[in-house]
Amino acid sequence: MAKTSKKSVKSSTAKKSTKKVKKQKPKVSALTVTAILAAIAAVSACVLLLLNKWQLSLNLKGADIVHVEYGSEYIDEGAECAYTGTWLPFIREDVEVSTEGSVDSTKTGTYTLTYSADYKDLHEEKTRTVIIEDTAPPRIVLNESPDSYTPFNHPYEEEGFTAEDNYDGDLSSQVVSEEKDGKVYYKVTDSSGNTASIVRTIYYDDRKGPEITLAGGEAVTFYVGDKFYHEWYAMDDVDGDLSEEVKIESDVDTSTPGEYTVTYTISDSHGNESTAVRTVTVKAKPKNNPAPSESGKTIYLTFDDGPSAYTDQLLAVLDQYNVKATFFTTSAYPGYAYCMAKEAAAGHTVAVHTATHDYSQIYAYDEAYWADFNRQNEVVAAQTGSYSTMFRFPGGSSNTVSRNYNTGIMSRLVNQAASYGYVYFDWNVSSGDAGNTTDTSVVYYNVITGIQACADRGVPAVVLQHDTKSYSVAAVADIIEWGLENGFTFAALTPSSYAPHHGLNN
Repeated sequence: MAKTSKKSVKSSTAKKSTKKVKKQKPKVSALTVTAILAAIAAVSACVLLLLNKWQLSLNLKGADIVHVEYGSEYIDEGAECAYTGTWLPFIREDVEVSTEGSVDSTKTGTYTLTYSADYKDLHEEKTRTVIIEDTAPPRIVLNESPDSYTPFNHPYEEEGFTAEDNYDGDLSSQVVSEEKDGKVYYKVTDSSGNTASIVRTIYYDDRKGPEITLAGGEAVTFYVGDKFYHEWYAMDDVDGDLSEEVKIESDVDTSTPGEYTVTYTISDSHGNESTAVRTVTVKAKPKNNPAPSESGKTIYLTFDDGPSAYTDQLLAVLDQYNVKATFFTTSAYPGYAYCMAKEAAAGHTVAVHTATHDYSQIYAYDEAYWADFNRQNEVVAAQTGSYSTMFRFPGGSSNTVSRNYNTGIMSRLVNQAASYGYVYFDWNVSSGDAGNTTDTSVVYYNVITGIQACADRGVPAVVLQHDTKSYSVAAVADIIEWGLENGFTFAALTPSSYAPHHGLNN
């Protein structure tokens, strides 16, 4: 087999075919593209630089208008500024901002803060408005106690409250309150028009029992044979007068000396109960045994200016203790002249004080005094059947008021009385009922203190009281009981009795 060489085949093929060659374009390198783009960018940059406008961009941090509560701290957020272009904003430079103005949050009002920046002949500024205002209402605080309550059917008694405002301060005095339907409504408005209100619910209750009052006190004394009587009152803060509903337990027997008790009990409509106990002492009635002779243990009770509306009451007390007294009478209350007859019939001494008790008349001159004296002595004689030789000067022999009408008249009247056979009596114990006191207990204290002082000196006590004074008459029973219990004897004055005389002052 014949061997064919590759070379000859190739040549043979080349001879038989005609090869068509394609015409190629020139190639552009990457370097050339980059250069072109750079050129374009440079041209654009030049154009932008020519068109760019430089400016200051000033912006506030936060709101343009800020509301701040009065008294709160205001912290300004400030502002920021940059130097930049309109076409090339990425090119910028920070510029310092200055601030003018201030804000005082302790004073309400509108404040303006101005922010400004200056750079390369450029200036920019903006403002912020800060309003300091009082929008917080006052605060009302109610005073409340867990133990406080209002009795039923009673108006509420204010427990107290305070009102404070962050701007105006204490507004307690401006709070307006109204009680309605078991509640109290409180309201207050501050100077900025902010209003606060609060409501208190009234707590009604009844925790207190009725109050029992024992007339005459918790301890009283009666004498054998006396009729027992007692008075009481019961008042409740809700139910009112409950006196008639009081239940009484008593074992008092005034026929037998001893100590007894009376128990008073009352309950109100809410079950509160009260009890009071009175101790009653029954004892034998002390007797007044007239002393055979005067001593420091003798008491002469004397009463001026009557008889009056209280004389009958006084006579009853004296009769109860078998005590005799002396009455220096006037005609001031002619409707009670009949009491002189009762005084004399009971064994008391009825003497002369004055008919008119008018100092300007009786001490005008000597004869005027004796005319007044005789006028009253006629009344005494008409009521008792005899004239009196005993008397007491109005104001006492030591009075100085007579100086206003006649100098030396008291000295003359004293001498004249002796020459006429009359005996005058001053006093050495004063009850103080003529103007120093209107208190029965003080009258009692004054009298027993004076009596004891006379006893210490060994002289009888001549006591000055007035049967025209109810509070003085009311002290007589206690004075008598004190005297009898302390060994004194009571007697009526006679012309020969001990007669204390004051020093003459006119």
